[in-house]
Amino acid sequence: MKEQSQLLYQQMMAGIDQCSLLFTTEKEQIECCFQACEKTWNEQQKFLQHYHFSNDKEEIWFFKTVKPALTGMLEYYALVYKANLFVPEEDPGEIINFWQKELRYTRKFFREHETFYNYFKSGSTEMDELYFVRANNDPTFVPPQRTYNLDPQSSTTYDHLLAGILAREKYEHYVEGRISALEIDA
Repeated sequence: MKEQSQLLYQQMMAGIDQCSLLFTTEKEQIECCFQACEKTWNEQQKFLQHYHFSNDKEEIWFFKTVKPALTGMLEYYALVYKANLFVPEEDPGEIINFWQKELRYTRKFFREHETFYNYFKSGSTEMDELYFVRANNDPTFVPPQRTYNLDPQSSTTYDHLLAGILAREKYEHYVEGRISALEIDA
């Protein structure tokens, strides 16, 4: 499982790198990157349907490391695409305000999930069996509907939240870069 997952991740990252070479517009590059991520997750999910984890430790590793890394990239490119779709085109002041609002929105996500965010950032493991083992899923919890969360056999109660954190950390850097570039140009 580990070798196969690492190979898929490397292929996804190579596909993302190719997108900037194949396409000239940012929109086309983002779409290409999203498709590369989606293709990788679909392949991983097909493999997962026929795979039985040898123990809880392996299952935790997958749902704490592999799935969030893959689906977090999917979510990141969805955030970037949506933002670029709605960013104002003319007024520089409106554009900076838009990106500052995106930054506030991203940081609000971290505050709303502060307990879990701190758990993840601290490297804690004591709650991993509860958070990342499917047998311990909270039946009352319904994760946000994403194409990668539709199959309950490939989801745990918290892997989607970890993917959201990883996506927003990357998105936060993207947004800060956009703001910095606009401030330099101003």
